[in-house]
Amino acid sequence: MFSLVLALVASPYGLTKRELLSSVYGYSGRFRHGVIDPTLERQFERDKEQIRSLGIPVEAIDAPEEPGNNQLTRYRIRKELLQQPESVRFSARELTLLRLASLAWAEGSLSAESRRATMKLESLGVGLEVQHLGIAPSISIPERAAPPLQRAIDESRTVRFEYRLPSRDAPLERYVAPLRLHRADGRWHLIGHDLDREARRVFLLSRITGEVRMTAERFDAALRDGVEAAVVELEELRDTRRATVDVRDGSVAQARLEQRARPGRSSEHRDPLRLDLGTLDYAELADELAGYGAEAAAVAPGELRAGVIERLRLVKRQHGQASDAPGERDG
Repeated sequence: MFSLVLALVASPYGLTKRELLSSVYGYSGRFRHGVIDPTLERQFERDKEQIRSLGIPVEAIDAPEEPGNNQLTRYRIRKELLQQPESVRFSARELTLLRLASLAWAEGSLSAESRRATMKLESLGVGLEVQHLGIAPSISIPERAAPPLQRAIDESRTVRFEYRLPSRDAPLERYVAPLRLHRADGRWHLIGHDLDREARRVFLLSRITGEVRMTAERFDAALRDGVEAAVVELEELRDTRRATVDVRDGSVAQARLEQRARPGRSSEHRDPLRLDLGTLDYAELADELAGYGAEAAAVAPGELRAGVIERLRLVKRQHGQASDAPGERDG
C-alpha cells in the first residue's frame, strides 16, 4: 500500500489500473500482460478503499474518449491534498498529548479509529516512546457488548441482540445497523438504526443482554448520515431532563455525582449537598442512586424519587430487613 501511495503521488496525470498493477511492488510480481486477473484487481480495489479510509484522497479521472470504462480510468493523489494544510499546525506539546490520547484506547473499544489517528499523527513526526513514560495508559469500555458492536461498526454489518427495557420483564430482540458508540451521562450508548422499526434509536449498552450477534449483511452507508446530529440531540436531551439529588458531604456519592452537576450549591443545603443533574434516563439514574444507599437521596422529579424508593424497598424485602430502607426519608 505504501508503494501504491508513492506511485499515485509521483504521477501528476494519474495512472491506469493496468499501469499500476504492472509496476507497483506487491502487484507486479503476479501481473501477466494480456491476462485479466480478477483476484489481483479485487486486491487493488480493497487497497484503494483502505487508503481512502486513512484520509488520503485517491482521485479517479475518467478517460475523455470512453467515460465509465474503468480499465481506462486514471488514478492519482494530489500532493496539495495529501499534505497537512498550512493553516493547521501543532506544537510539540500538542502533538505529544494527541499521541497519548490515541494510545489510551485499548484494543476492542475504539481501536480502528485509534489506529487511523495514530498513523496520521506519526506522519506529522510524533516520535513518542511510550516505554519512557513508565506506564502505558489504557481506556476500555467495560460493557461486554462494546467489542462486537465496534467491529460491526467498522465493517458496516448489521447486528442482533436482546435488549431489556425497565417497563418489561422479558428482553426484546433488536435488529440494528450500528452507527456509533457514544459516552454520555457517565454511560456508553449505541446510536443505531433499528431495521425492524425503520427509525434511529439509542441503546444503553448496559441493557443489552446475552451476546451481540453480527450478521453477514452489510448496511447502507447512507444510514450514517446524521449521526453527528443524533449525538447533539442526545446531549441536548440530557440538559433538559433534570434531577435534584441530595448527597452527603465527603461521600462517594458526592465524588461521583458532583462532577456531573451544574455549578453552584444551594446556600440552605450544606450537608446534605443539593445537586442539580442532567440525565438521559431516570431509570438508570435511580439504579445508580439506590446503589449509594444512605449517601444519596432523590428529591425530584417524582418519577425518579419513586424509582429509587422502589429499588430500596426491593432490597429490604430480599434481605428481610424490618427497618426502613436507607434513603426513604422525608424531605
